[in-house]
Amino acid sequence: MATFSLDIASTGVNAAVSTTAGFTSPFQSTPSADNNGLPFTNIVPGVDASWQRNIITWFVPQYGTVRMFVNPARITYMHKKLIQKDRTKGGYTLQYWGEELDTLAISGTTGSSGIEGINMLYEIYRAEQYAMDAVALNLAGNNASADLNNNLSLGIGVQAGSLLSIGASVGTGITSSGILGLDSPNNNLSTRNLPSLASLAFAVQMYYNGWVYRGYFTDMSVNEKADDFLLDYSMNFVVTQRSGYRTNYFPWSESPVSGPSSYTTPYSFSGNVQNNPAPTTDLLSAVVSLF
Repeated sequence: MATFSLDIASTGVNAAVSTTAGFTSPFQSTPSADNNGLPFTNIVPGVDASWQRNIITWFVPQYGTVRMFVNPARITYMHKKLIQKDRTKGGYTLQYWGEELDTLAISGTTGSSGIEGINMLYEIYRAEQYAMDAVALNLAGNNASADLNNNLSLGIGVQAGSLLSIGASVGTGITSSGILGLDSPNNNLSTRNLPSLASLAFAVQMYYNGWVYRGYFTDMSVNEKADDFLLDYSMNFVVTQRSGYRTNYFPWSESPVSGPSSYTTPYSFSGNVQNNPAPTTDLLSAVVSLF
């Protein structure tokens, strides 16, 4: 015989709420960025997950850290030196200008995260646009408030001067255009130490296994395939600063200083170099010397 209790009922209600919370309508509007995160953070996950891997983490200005669901399949670290060579009558002249900015070519697939994983990467790629929306709204609000205060102060001061016969020639007092801020081109903008699009775009950081890369994205491409229904992506990240140090973490990795290899040839530098060993005439002695 079936039994009923409040615990069973509450369990069923919680399961139904969790199921409906993970459901998203195909006709819903596109989520927008807010001060709490990029748009992809507003998507309710249908399955709980936890990270137990050494995955790449991005730091996005104004939003904080974002972890990648799947590590890239390939990262190409491109280094280049700025050396200019010119041929003259007296020979080649070389000019060394230091090192070019490094570039990280990042490519891979979003795996089971699908198009939502692409949305996350795309929003990291253009995060400065989302962050600048809030900055622009704050700046517009500050300027409007300062403009209204300036016009009210100017109007009240002119009226007071007119009554006292001190500033009658300055103006006619408070006007509707002054109160509404319609004559603002002559007023100064609010001076603030505000971030710009460039400062937001150039401050992205990538954390991976001890290395910290700071720089900016230059391009991004997405390849949607019908053969395996995976979404491949590629991104180029120009590095303006690198910090940290990366060490071996695979169990089969060996130290390049004290690894298992050893040199036996007499021509290897070991502190006692034998440049011209005496020729061996005895065949048996030659064979023994090899071991």
